[in-house]
Amino acid sequence: MGIEPLSRRELFTGRAAAKPARIRPPGVSEASLAACTGCGACGERCPTGIIRLADGLPFVDFSRGECTFCGACEEACPQPVFEAKDVRRFPHVAAITDTCLARRNVACQSCGESCSEQAIRFRPRIGGPFLPEINEAKCTGCGACLSGCPVSAIAVKAMEAEVAHV
Repeated sequence: MGIEPLSRRELFTGRAAAKPARIRPPGVSEASLAACTGCGACGERCPTGIIRLADGLPFVDFSRGECTFCGACEEACPQPVFEAKDVRRFPHVAAITDTCLARRNVACQSCGESCSEQAIRFRPRIGGPFLPEINEAKCTGCGACLSGCPVSAIAVKAMEAEVAHV
């Protein structure tokens, strides 16, 4: 088991930065990853090339493209890693950050143009470009808008669970 090198900042502050949680392929849970052998078959079969391996486990890299929910990764996997069958959404949604060009008065609608679910609409405003708004109910978390954004102004956030009324 190797030791991960520290960045300069981590060295000078004396603490390691928190590693962001990696996004799992659709239908894969944290528990089911224990069955993964790290063979890489899921990544080899992914038609958009977004599934990669890190530390022997698969994760989704939306900077490379989007998930089409085709199921090729599940079909290629020889182990019981994919629990949920016929998954059509991730457990996260897109979120537009403050670095969005439209929020900085530059006309851009790249995210909306790349969203096949039409989960991103643009609200008109006086004196500036239309502002993007995400309909979380329609967003599948596929990553099309992330890879389509010219300034990487879109992030993912966990879906909020609905509160039950008692």
